[in-house]
Amino acid sequence: MTDDNKPKREKPHRPSSMRMLDILFRTAHIGVAGLLFGGFFFHVPFQQLHYVHGLTALTGFGLLTLELCHSLNWPHQGRGVLGLIHILPLAYIHFRPDLAVPILWVVLVAGCVGSHLPKRYRHWSILYGREVD
Repeated sequence: MTDDNKPKREKPHRPSSMRMLDILFRTAHIGVAGLLFGGFFFHVPFQQLHYVHGLTALTGFGLLTLELCHSLNWPHQGRGVLGLIHILPLAYIHFRPDLAVPILWVVLVAGCVGSHLPKRYRHWSILYGREVD
């Protein structure tokens, strides 16, 4: 059977309201995360960054929730694995605040790479060993 004879799979439809929420949360997350990173970079006391830290966590949680609502495959796909690599090092900052800036660089790179990988890598599942939607 050639590729021309295979039935086309329908891509899951993402409602426009969900897309708008994703854009809203992603934009807010980048903005507040940038402020937080800059604050750590310039050694601003954490007490002054408390609200920005909370907003960064809140918008990140919003993005995570939207990803899971869109696809329950997300955690075992490339994008989910990189998402976890993006999130998990942040907990270490609470134990080693002196490493905040290098850890935030790792987090920034993981987030950027995960967002800009080609689809075949973002949607590749470590659970199924193939691309899944």
